[in-house]
Amino acid sequence: MSGKQDLPIDELPVSSRPSRRTSLRRKWMETIDTTFADRICLLLCLNTGLCDSCAFNAWSCFLAMQTGNTIVLGLGASSQPLGAPNGWVRSLVSIAGFLVGAITFARCTKALGARRRGTLFLSFSFQALLIVIAAILLQTDVVQHQHGRSFTLEKPLMSLIPIALLAFQSAGSINSTRMLGFNEIPGVVLTSVYYDIASDPGLFEGFNRNAKRNRRMGGVVMLLIGAIVGGWLSRSHGGMSCVLWVAAALKFGVGIGWLFWTPA
Repeated sequence: MSGKQDLPIDELPVSSRPSRRTSLRRKWMETIDTTFADRICLLLCLNTGLCDSCAFNAWSCFLAMQTGNTIVLGLGASSQPLGAPNGWVRSLVSIAGFLVGAITFARCTKALGARRRGTLFLSFSFQALLIVIAAILLQTDVVQHQHGRSFTLEKPLMSLIPIALLAFQSAGSINSTRMLGFNEIPGVVLTSVYYDIASDPGLFEGFNRNAKRNRRMGGVVMLLIGAIVGGWLSRSHGGMSCVLWVAAALKFGVGIGWLFWTPA
């Protein structure tokens, strides 16, 4: 059987060729290949380490690791910790922001197609935007934060704004690891991962024989590296805002990367 449909696209009449808009839309709606997407999830662990280390230094709360925030929230009932009796407020805001973010990212990505190229790009770009807003608030001194050894908090409530924004976007990281199918990679919490690593019957198998163990250990290492880098950057002249700019660039870079990722 022969005809126009048998010809290559470049040999079809102009009126029969798919428009550029149609091609872009088709590419936007493509499902990405997740074969090597675990590398992206490991970068998210690095990002978590960056953000949580500087947040703990500045506000004594976490943005992604909500176990620590829950403990601080509980201590608030007895006006503790002694050095920061109102720390429970920041922890509560972080937990609330994370929960709202989890609901938003989970429902929106599911509705749009969790593994579609366009969905992933929009999700990571939005996460990067939230980090950028927080970085601007800090860099312009709209929100005060600890820098070196001097720390005076004249407007304590203002710190709740970046905490909420950053906790919200942190939920996007764990949502991505779940939606991409890599539940074993520690997007935000390590306790269960440490147990899974230690109790893995194939803990000492060769590198190519236990992919889940490799991902778990890689996630732990990347999160640790992120915390180390975040700590040193926090001590630099740029302070906490420098850490957030790096974290935003990393997430936006991942978002751009999805546009060129191999389709399924």
